[in-house]
Amino acid sequence: MTDTKQPYVSDNCETYTDLEDSHEKIKNPELASILKKVNRSRNYRKPPIDNKQLDIFEPPPLTDISTKDEISLMDIAVFGLGRKPRFEPIEYNLKDAHIMVQGGTNCGMATIFDYDIFLYMISYLTNEMNRIKKEIKKGNDDYLPPRSIKPSVAELLNYCRRDHGGENYKLLEKSLERLSTTKISITKVNSKNRRNGMFSLIGDYNITTQKETGRISDITISIPEWVYDGIVRIENPTVLTLNPDYFLLDKGTHRFLHRLARKAAGKTEATYSLEKIYERSGTTRVFRRWKSDIKSTIAALKENPLPEYSISWETNLEAVEKKDLYP
Repeated sequence: MTDTKQPYVSDNCETYTDLEDSHEKIKNPELASILKKVNRSRNYRKPPIDNKQLDIFEPPPLTDISTKDEISLMDIAVFGLGRKPRFEPIEYNLKDAHIMVQGGTNCGMATIFDYDIFLYMISYLTNEMNRIKKEIKKGNDDYLPPRSIKPSVAELLNYCRRDHGGENYKLLEKSLERLSTTKISITKVNSKNRRNGMFSLIGDYNITTQKETGRISDITISIPEWVYDGIVRIENPTVLTLNPDYFLLDKGTHRFLHRLARKAAGKTEATYSLEKIYERSGTTRVFRRWKSDIKSTIAALKENPLPEYSISWETNLEAVEKKDLYP
């Protein structure tokens, strides 16, 4: 029999009421100030226990829910851009922070395609909190999301817009290993938006396989505290919506460019210097050779553009320097 009580290491909150009331116990004054601003009705009722159990074991289907991404990580590559795992670390010396990304010794760093699972986790949490806040506006209290997710393999593959072939089941297990062992270390210099400290993209995970086929039947993924608190404890989480066609982009560089465009351009436009893109891509290639490839990559987008964005090559260097939107 599984215990339905969910302890939360960071605050011991179970319901939204507990969360708001806990602001007095929070040592972080910034979080406390944000929680005090949450406006809602005080006419609560406790939801039935069964409701909480359903949330834990039967996560809602996400294929029709917009994909969310962590905005503070969208202007850099915290993963390798190829399909094969990368073993050398990535180091960024930016104006606002020093960032180091390292993968596991045996399995390497997570790839941008592995990152799809992280997007699923972010989207699931955001969807759950949106649902809870709707209940709060109705005057009903509700339990906070659990600190782990248990998606069906079919649902996860559907969400990432992948087929159900046997190869994708094998790739899924490797992806989870790389995501859990990839460590991101951020030391802020002069930033209000960056996170600070060391963290992994996902927490512990557990896989159950079928004896007959050897295929994965069940997955449980622990949500890292920095992800959970960043969505559950903040009134307006720093997440952005990605077009679902993002998952169909077959080249890691195209996905990387789409993320850059989504964060800086939004619904307008943005201009980047080639040196900045090179710096933020985390590549170890010689700049001259990389430049030739990125030109070909951008040229390929004329016939098949990125979802929602048009990428063009700007030769006016003076204009690029004036308009560059990187910090």
